[in-house]
Amino acid sequence: MYMTKLINDTDNVFETPKEFGIPMIVITFCSIVISSTVLISLMKTKNGNFFEWKIIDRFSLYTVICDILFYFSQTAYGTHNWLERRIPNLGIGKLECTIYGVLIMEFQLSQVILNTTTAIYAFNLVMRGRKMPLGKWDAYLLCPAFGIPLVLLTIAAFFDQFGRNPVACLLKEERGFLTSYFLQIGLFFLVSLVIITALYIIMWIYIRRQTTAMNSSYGQRSAVNGRRLALKLSLYVLIHVIQFGAGVVEAAWIVIEEPPIGVRYATVFIGATGGIMNGAVYLQVYKN
Repeated sequence: MYMTKLINDTDNVFETPKEFGIPMIVITFCSIVISSTVLISLMKTKNGNFFEWKIIDRFSLYTVICDILFYFSQTAYGTHNWLERRIPNLGIGKLECTIYGVLIMEFQLSQVILNTTTAIYAFNLVMRGRKMPLGKWDAYLLCPAFGIPLVLLTIAAFFDQFGRNPVACLLKEERGFLTSYFLQIGLFFLVSLVIITALYIIMWIYIRRQTTAMNSSYGQRSAVNGRRLALKLSLYVLIHVIQFGAGVVEAAWIVIEEPPIGVRYATVFIGATGGIMNGAVYLQVYKN
């Protein structure tokens, strides 16, 4: 496979236009506020041993923590990027870029694994009536979700695979589909999208059929819970597709040719809205 490394030079200083930078700051701030609100709400409304909470509540807590840490990592990079053009000797060097890259990708990839695991758990519960064992202290969930990305990213950092692009510090970009960049970002996101979408569509069809049967046998009111569950599943699919689908498009574009800068900005912008969208889903789910 033909591969060409792109220019990912930590000596390059990329200027972010105000037209993008200011809305980006506002959206990221809103996501942090909403994610923090959800976190506080969960902590206040739930009592007793954390590991005796409902699994959906624990999943929600893990996801919102990933959101907050991801946005803080992005904010730290954005702040450093802004300061380096104004304060001498405060540039983003190779070490700083690697640290930012590991942090940003760790919490992003962890959330993808958490979302995929949630879909598999829900599928087993809805279709088979079984709960997946998560181990003591949810070890079967947390160790892969945070451990796998950390190991992969640590190895990448050891081999100097992080570099700077116009919007962030991430894995060095390369042309070709058999590159570490595409395999760890584009393909990772794509596989999660396929798995989550497929599982939720199957569950949605199953629930719709059950709802139709309930509606014809017991009347419309008896089918309300089924419709609500179908709506919740649809929302989870929609949010994941929006939040990570843009990353798949950008990664696929990068391995073929340099994408327009607008595509890069759009991907970051959409990713920054994740906290807002997840917060909206949380409110919708718990309202019903």
